[in-house]
Amino acid sequence: MSGLYQVIHVPTGVAIAVVTRAQSWWAKGWGVLGRRRLPVGEGLWLPGVASIHTLGVRFSLDLLFLDRDFACLKQAQALPPGCWNACGAGAHHTLELGAGTLAARVPTAQIGDRWLLERLPDIAC
Repeated sequence: MSGLYQVIHVPTGVAIAVVTRAQSWWAKGWGVLGRRRLPVGEGLWLPGVASIHTLGVRFSLDLLFLDRDFACLKQAQALPPGCWNACGAGAHHTLELGAGTLAARVPTAQIGDRWLLERLPDIAC
C-alpha cells in the first residue's frame, strides 16, 4: 500500500517528516532521481531496501536504516550526491529524508532508537 506516512521518533515523540511509501520495484529503484530538491521534513520510505546510491541525485540526503521492528541500525546525515553505495547491514527499511531533517528535528537521535511510521489519511479532492 502506498501513501503518506508521518515519521515519529519514538523516544521523544517528535514527528520529523512526512514520507511517501515506495511500493513497486520501479518506485524503489527510481527513488528521488529526477527531483530538483527534497526539503527538510520530506522524504521517501523504501520498505525492503537495505542499500541505496545517490548517483544522479542532485542533492544531499539524510538516511535512516531500520530493522524489521523499526529500530535504527545506521543513520547518515547530509550524504552527498554521487555515492555508489550506502547501506545498513540487516536493514529492512530505508528512509531517504531531506538533508538537515535529523539535525533540525531530532539532533539526539541514536542508533537503536525506535521509529514509528503512521499512515496519514487520504485527502479527497
